[in-house]
Amino acid sequence: MKAYCFNLRQKVLTSILIFTCYIGFVYPSTHKQFFRHDGSEITYYLKQRGGKNLLVLIQGSDCNSIANNKFVNETFSDIYPDTDVLTVEKYGIDALLPWSDAGERSDCPKAYIKSDTPEQRVKDYIQIIGYLKNQNKYKKIIILGGSEGAMVANLITSQVNYIDRTISLNGGGRYLADDVIHSIKSEVPPEHVNQAMKGFREFQQRIHTNNNLEMSNHGVNWWKISLGINQYRVLDQTKRPILIIQTLNDNSVSVSAAMAMEQQLKKDNITFYQYPGLSHGFKNSEGVLQVTPIVEDIRNWLSRVSG
Repeated sequence: MKAYCFNLRQKVLTSILIFTCYIGFVYPSTHKQFFRHDGSEITYYLKQRGGKNLLVLIQGSDCNSIANNKFVNETFSDIYPDTDVLTVEKYGIDALLPWSDAGERSDCPKAYIKSDTPEQRVKDYIQIIGYLKNQNKYKKIIILGGSEGAMVANLITSQVNYIDRTISLNGGGRYLADDVIHSIKSEVPPEHVNQAMKGFREFQQRIHTNNNLEMSNHGVNWWKISLGINQYRVLDQTKRPILIIQTLNDNSVSVSAAMAMEQQLKKDNITFYQYPGLSHGFKNSEGVLQVTPIVEDIRNWLSRVSG
């Protein structure tokens, strides 16, 4: 078990990490401060372009600043016309944290490990979006998230009535545990799969008794909340239009669980697009990024549902 514990810590969350994001913006001088109930400040970036609409981009679960990753900004910030663009840092992270591709890093802020959860991210986004909506009188609010960001986007959409359109990228199926198990089976050598599965099951039990537990740069609160979220129930509660995109060569989330959820969710407001041959990060078997067709499909979907 010990021999494979390190591999779990290195790989399990590398696999369920969000397609990850973001952005370096030029920020306006009038930047309102927002605070959480514990007094900590929410760091956010608003790219103001004089837009009548607001586009919200939501990153994944890795320990990185959204200000130091250009991928999402360059790829998705122009999917809808006439928009300002909002991004929000996770608890304990700001732009001073250098970018890292590592699945687990030694300099991940302790405040992030202790306090970051999808639930906290939802609260942060709702607090800021609600204010900006009223302050700037945006006509439409579009949100887009990938992997854990997809889950956060879906949760936001289910909790407020002012999100006009939601795009959910590679968010997996009903439960995170299915994604972790899929990741183990996809990434772990066959001779070690049973050992890794046993280790994960034991970990699931320990999060309820050990408040100091940490794995893959996430603390026990993140694991408790994330493993308890039922995405089917969340999506079943939504009434606004949602586009769910799932690539079919995704080793980071369970494609079969995502497709099963699609079959169960027979709702007129939810559209599913599938992309064969692409990974969690939208790459083909040769490792070439193939995100342009997906972006075009998102634009076309937004154009149709927006009229």
